[in-house]
Amino acid sequence: MQLLREKAFRNLFIGRVLSIFADSIMFFSLLKWIELYSSSSNSFTWFYIAFYLPMTIFALPIGAWLEDKTLQKVMVFSDGIRVFIIVLFLLTMSFIQVEWTYLLLMIVSLLSLFFVPASQSILPFVVKHEKRPKANSLFQLGFTVVRIIGQITTAALIKLGIPIPVLLMIVASCLLLSLLYIWNVKPWFRKEASETKGQWRMMEDGIRYIATHKTLKPLFLLLAFAMLIVSSIDLVLISFLTEHLKVGVENLSFIGTSSLIGIVIGASITPKLYRKVDRKNLIVPSLFAICFILGALLFVKTWWFILPLFTMQGIAVGLYQVTFVTYLQDVVAKENYTRTFSLFHMITSSTALPGIILMGLFLNKLGTLNSIIIMVSALLLLAVASCFTIPALGKGEIEIPS
Repeated sequence: MQLLREKAFRNLFIGRVLSIFADSIMFFSLLKWIELYSSSSNSFTWFYIAFYLPMTIFALPIGAWLEDKTLQKVMVFSDGIRVFIIVLFLLTMSFIQVEWTYLLLMIVSLLSLFFVPASQSILPFVVKHEKRPKANSLFQLGFTVVRIIGQITTAALIKLGIPIPVLLMIVASCLLLSLLYIWNVKPWFRKEASETKGQWRMMEDGIRYIATHKTLKPLFLLLAFAMLIVSSIDLVLISFLTEHLKVGVENLSFIGTSSLIGIVIGASITPKLYRKVDRKNLIVPSLFAICFILGALLFVKTWWFILPLFTMQGIAVGLYQVTFVTYLQDVVAKENYTRTFSLFHMITSSTALPGIILMGLFLNKLGTLNSIIIMVSALLLLAVASCFTIPALGKGEIEIPS
């Protein structure tokens, strides 16, 4: 907590926390708005498409664009334009069609893509080198905790009957406060343009490097197919809650919170297991665990039974994520870091959209329970195939990158 006594870091941290909190409230507020006023059977699918489309198309170009920009200006404009857009929506939402919500979500999602990487990029300028591990840990902890608080707060306020316009006013107020804190992160910093290759060239190099690597190739194939399937879990849960259990979408906030708590637990215990267990036995069993948890939904009759299930799901995800990323850091040579993680970022950010579109079609044509069966079956096949295609990865000893 000593870091929070340093003014520049404190303003950056509070500004980032307020922005993430606002995004969390806005997401679930608009989700509830769609539930209340949309008559389309595909409304939730379109909602998630609108949310993920900007990430799929613009995440990498925006990351490259930020290279030579004044970072505080980028963050201030991101907050300010979001405030303007939300206020404009508040003034017009009573007489426009609900489908305009999708456009609002796309714009706000796009603007958020400028804020988060800029806030991470500015960290080295405001924190001394020896304090960066603690600062990064505090950033990640703040991100997770604030998302949990935002989800619980939004669900509680909706259950108390607080109108959606009031929730959106809270969002605009938080973003305005975030803007003021970021404005006071001084001095202002401008990143120097690097001489590195473009993002697309790095991804091409990454594909060539991984395609010839005996262990990274099956791991990245596993990552791509797993993300294609699990990225649509929220969409399936919304359908399960609203159509099967007949409860409101705000309960997804509590389920998401349970999952985040599980991820924190899983991420916390992974370092204790990483050097004692073959890393394959931390990755593949996580897929079987997720299969079991999703399959258990078929027998759930009351929504709050889902909470402990998704805490366990979060633990499995935490184990998978931390082990996968740490393994890459262990075995990838430094000269291949950028291209490997560029491809990793592309896969994790771009597979959600096709996964959601595909699952939306299944939900529309086959119904919720049949869609869950398809999802579980696909994950089970992937897990079984991984047992045979992924070689032993060894324990987390210090290795010579290959």
